[in-house]
Amino acid sequence: MNKMEISPALRYFFKKLERKSEELRQVHLLEKDLKKTVPFDEVERFARSIMTQNIFIYTVGVNGKRESTILTKAMFSINKVVRIYYSTSFDESQQGFLRLSPDVDQQLILVERLHGFRPKPELLYASKDECHVIRFFVNWLLRRIDWDKTKIDNLDLYKRFVDIERKELEEAIAAEEAEREHHELQRTLDKHFGSNNKHKMPSRLRQ
Repeated sequence: MNKMEISPALRYFFKKLERKSEELRQVHLLEKDLKKTVPFDEVERFARSIMTQNIFIYTVGVNGKRESTILTKAMFSINKVVRIYYSTSFDESQQGFLRLSPDVDQQLILVERLHGFRPKPELLYASKDECHVIRFFVNWLLRRIDWDKTKIDNLDLYKRFVDIERKELEEAIAAEEAEREHHELQRTLDKHFGSNNKHKMPSRLRQ
C-alpha cells in the first residue's frame, strides 16, 4: 500500500475517531458550563469597602502580644481571595489568618482558618449565598473590634449610610403625606359630588 494512500478501513477508523473526539469535546464543554463561577463579587466589594475605614481589630502582633491593628493592615483582597490576619507573630506556629474564597468544584464560598507553620485549612463556614457568608464574617469581626479606637461616627461610609437612610425616610414621609392629601381631597369631592366615578379626582391632581 502506498504510504500516502488512505484505505476504506482507515477512512472508517478516522471517521469514528472524529465522532468520538467531538462527543468528548461536547461533554467537556458541558461539564465546564455546569461548573459555573461562584458569585463572590459582593463579598469582595464588602471587604474592600470596610478596608478603607478607620476600623481597628485586636490581633496578635509580631512580638506575640495582643495589639490593636487598623483593618487596612490586617486585611487583603486579591484575585477572588480575601484574607484577614488575626496573628502576625514572628513565631510561625502562632501565625494565622482567615481566608474567604469561592470553590468552583463544590460551588460554595469557603471560610477557612489557617493557623501555624504550613497550615492545613480548617473549614469554619461554607455557603453558596454571599449574604450568609458576609453575615458570618461580620459576626467574626464584631468579636474582635477595638471599640476604644473604632468610633462609628468617624467612619466615612457610616456617614454616607446615615445620609442615605435620612433621605429614604424623608421620601417615605413625603409619599405618605401626598397619599394622605390625596385621600382627603377625594373625600371632599365625594362629599360634595357623591362617589360617582365621573367625579373622581383627575389623575393630574394626584401628582
